[in-house]
Amino acid sequence: MGNTMLRKRLRSALAVGCLVVGSTLIFEAPAQAASSHAIAKTNGTRAAEVWFNRANGSHGNSAWFDLYDAKCDAKPVYVTWKFVTGGWSRWESATNDGGCGNTMGINLGGGGFTIDYKVCVDDGFLDDSCSGTVRDHN
Repeated sequence: MGNTMLRKRLRSALAVGCLVVGSTLIFEAPAQAASSHAIAKTNGTRAAEVWFNRANGSHGNSAWFDLYDAKCDAKPVYVTWKFVTGGWSRWESATNDGGCGNTMGINLGGGGFTIDYKVCVDDGFLDDSCSGTVRDHN
C-alpha cells in the first residue's frame, strides 16, 4: 500500500513539473520569426536585444526590428542600422525608452536588401555599450 501511494504522488509531481517546464518554454520564446539578432551587455549581463525579422506577409509585408530593453537600469536602448548598397548609405537609429521589459517594433520596408545593424545601451557617455554588427538580408 505504501509503494502504491508513493508512486501516485511521484506521478502527480512529475506531471505538474512537466506542465511547468512546458509552459516556461512556450512563454519564453520571443520573436520566433526572427532571422537574426544581436545582444548588448552591461556589467556582463544582457541589457538590450534586437531581432531582425524578414518580411513574411505581416507588418505590411515589411521587414522589421523588435527592440527589447532587457535590464531595469533606467537606460534607453537603441538599434542602429544601414542598408548596404553599392553607393552611399548612412546609419539610421530608433530608440526604445519605454523602460525595462518593453519591446518596440520598427518597420523597415519591403523588397530585397542587405542590412547591417547593432543594438546599444545609452550609457550617457560618448562610448555606449553595443553589440557587434550583424549582417542580414530581406
